[in-house]
Amino acid sequence: MLVAFLMGAAGLSAQEISFTATVDRNSIAVGEHIRLTLTLTNGGDRFDAPDLGRLVVVGGPQYGSRMSNINGRMSTAVTKTWIITATAPGKYVIGPAKATIARGSIATQPITIEVVKGAAGGDANAAQQQRANANIFCTVDLSKSKAMVGEQVLVSYTLYSRYGSLEPVAYDIPPLNGFWSEEIELGNITLDNVVAVNGIEYYKAVIKRQLLIPQRPGRLRIEAAKLTYRANVNWFGQGTKVEVVTNPVDFTALALPAGAPADFNGAVGELKLEATADRSSVTTDEAIEIRVRLSGRSNLKLLDAPKLGFPGDFETYDPKVVDRIAVTAAGMSGSREFQYTVIPRHEGRFELGPIGFSYYDPQAGAYRSLRSDPLTIEVAQGSGGGGAMVPRTSKSDVLMLDADVRYIRSGDLELRPKGRFLFWSWPWFAGMSVPALAFVLFVAWYRKHERESADEQGTRRRRADRVARQRLREAGTALQSGERAAFYSALSRALHGYLSDKFALGVAEVNTHELRERFAPFHGGQALAEDCARLLAACDMARFAPVEDRPRKELYEEAADLIQRIERTARA
Repeated sequence: MLVAFLMGAAGLSAQEISFTATVDRNSIAVGEHIRLTLTLTNGGDRFDAPDLGRLVVVGGPQYGSRMSNINGRMSTAVTKTWIITATAPGKYVIGPAKATIARGSIATQPITIEVVKGAAGGDANAAQQQRANANIFCTVDLSKSKAMVGEQVLVSYTLYSRYGSLEPVAYDIPPLNGFWSEEIELGNITLDNVVAVNGIEYYKAVIKRQLLIPQRPGRLRIEAAKLTYRANVNWFGQGTKVEVVTNPVDFTALALPAGAPADFNGAVGELKLEATADRSSVTTDEAIEIRVRLSGRSNLKLLDAPKLGFPGDFETYDPKVVDRIAVTAAGMSGSREFQYTVIPRHEGRFELGPIGFSYYDPQAGAYRSLRSDPLTIEVAQGSGGGGAMVPRTSKSDVLMLDADVRYIRSGDLELRPKGRFLFWSWPWFAGMSVPALAFVLFVAWYRKHERESADEQGTRRRRADRVARQRLREAGTALQSGERAAFYSALSRALHGYLSDKFALGVAEVNTHELRERFAPFHGGQALAEDCARLLAACDMARFAPVEDRPRKELYEEAADLIQRIERTARA
């Protein structure tokens, strides 16, 4: 007996507990990866990642375990491995990781990592924003950093995200001071373009584009915008709220050079001029439509109507503006047409024009002047009876806003007899009895709550569904991020934990034989037991062997559906 005791004590002392943190290298360049491994020997598996400071996790954790038996001495080791990187040069420290063991805790030693500058190239703006938040950031880029007043500039908001799914909540974009802005339609925005920034892969999408036209010379600024999203939204939760702040952007607007022509009114770009009349021969008091069309690539929406020199005996009206303008990432282009309606009051031969218009060409760095051919109008004496009808502005309909007489109400006014009071009425009795009834109900609820709290197994059964949903959220997050080991580990914990809570079992007791016995009293219980066993086996096979017998999403949906079926069957 004494010999057996001494042998057991020797075996226990031989199981030394150790906890180590190792990296595959201590010096990297920006964008390169490091493999960090934590190993807990003979101490269980209760440990988490250390404080990584400003280092970024790009993969993991990957789980591993091993067991050995040397000369009758058992030894177990559990490992977790992360792939990490840095977004900027400098010295980084991986803090100590802590593991909880039976008699306290144990910690690893800190590790120092040297990061040097990487190879040049890539998007410098994205790399700078990445340092603020390596998981999600947004850049603001201009097509040019300086331009003439009136010249078109494209601004793009580009989102970089490592989350599997994102739902926009709010965009807080400050107003633009000193710019005329036009929104560019982007259609359906999807995060499906994968790019790498400093060795970290992101989903990339342009979420907003605007065409800006500076209105005054000087230094202008596009202030930082605040974007709010919900990340990793799934069936079992509302996801995580994340906020992104863009970078402010400075812009220089250059004044147009001196010496502008007299008919210049702010047009910048490339334009063509065309002037036409709908007829060249009319009678007095008959309307003529003169059309002046400016077309090309320019700030068309800001152009004013050219001033035409009509003869004094022509009655003229303000021009009607007809736009055929497209705003795209290539700029604002199309045409703006001014339609003038004029009515000659006397006969004769009249010449209109030539019509002139000037613009500034930023490509050539000079002003350009356009001139149309003159328009000749022959006006004959009319009959004097019927001039053309010119549309006038119509008056608004008169609306009845309210009546000015309020009639005296008559009929049953629901008056109460004099001397009728609340005291000793049924509302009085109801008000007096409600507090006492509420106190009795509270005492009954409190006693029921105390009985349920004392029933530990009952509490586990009642909370099994809620706890399972929380654990399934972890599996859903791993599914969205594509982490295979984390997904199967979380899904297995959710199923084992749910079944052990539902039937008051230990985790080791969740097996096919025990499940058949527990499900036997329920209608269709054998089928549920077989489905549970098959699903658990699929998770274990994927966890401990590189085999997946079905897609992960299908396995996740099957687990959620199985828990709901068990809940419905147990309540029936």
